[in-house]
Amino acid sequence: MDKKIAFALGGGGGRGAAHIGVLAAFERLGLQPDLITGTSIGGMLGALYAAGLDASGLQEFFRQLQVDRLYALPGNSFSLANNNKLEKLLEQTIGRLHFADLEIPLAVTATDIRRHKLVVLDDGDLISAVLATTALPIVLPPVERNGLVLIDGGLLNNVPFDVAYARGATHVLAVDLTNAAPYGATGEAAPPPPGRFARILKVPQLFGTWQVLNAVMDIITEQSLQTRLALTQPDVLIQPFVDTIGVLDFHRLEEGVAAGETAVQEIEAQLQTLLQGEPA
Repeated sequence: MDKKIAFALGGGGGRGAAHIGVLAAFERLGLQPDLITGTSIGGMLGALYAAGLDASGLQEFFRQLQVDRLYALPGNSFSLANNNKLEKLLEQTIGRLHFADLEIPLAVTATDIRRHKLVVLDDGDLISAVLATTALPIVLPPVERNGLVLIDGGLLNNVPFDVAYARGATHVLAVDLTNAAPYGATGEAAPPPPGRFARILKVPQLFGTWQVLNAVMDIITEQSLQTRLALTQPDVLIQPFVDTIGVLDFHRLEEGVAAGETAVQEIEAQLQTLLQGEPA
């Protein structure tokens, strides 16, 4: 059987910068995917990578994912913000593509809140699928697509390596973004850029509300990952140490990229073995 390598990129909001570091390291090693699967920020960055952006291009895109810059008043009562600005940014970056237009096959996961089931999106309009997989509950609104009401796929499958195997991958390199500092840890971090939404977030940050949010999301996503690892495992599981980077800390790009690059350096020998065609 011919080797078919897949990248499975997990969710984690602002921690997604680590994916960029991982992909940059993969590029230096000559690792190119035949398939990409992703959830939430992993689905978004995976879509951009599949559309032709390299790691450097992903960094430039990520710089524009500042929460305050993309914040817009909610259009309904289901979220704190709407995703109109994010949709426009995606259109400006890659155009209004369909999955069939991508250079690399892609599948992203979302959660159908009506049926409480996982949905794998791999055809039709790309941007609506990206908005669905990244629709973090309460923060961003659900996305109606093909009669379904969809939110962030990380609730049910945060690192969709099993989706990659189901689509014919022979080797899966999975990236999990839940390897963080324990709840209550503090550390030096770049302050968020000034702006209206940053000021709104200041109060819950002072009282630790966002630390609780990060911890809750980690519990949910870790449990979904452990459930799937009990059934099967990826050939390589990469878990960058994202320290105190939170789900809304998109301004900590450089820290995340460095974490991803370091994580790949630590398993480079294993990856070289995979490249040489031997069992990983």
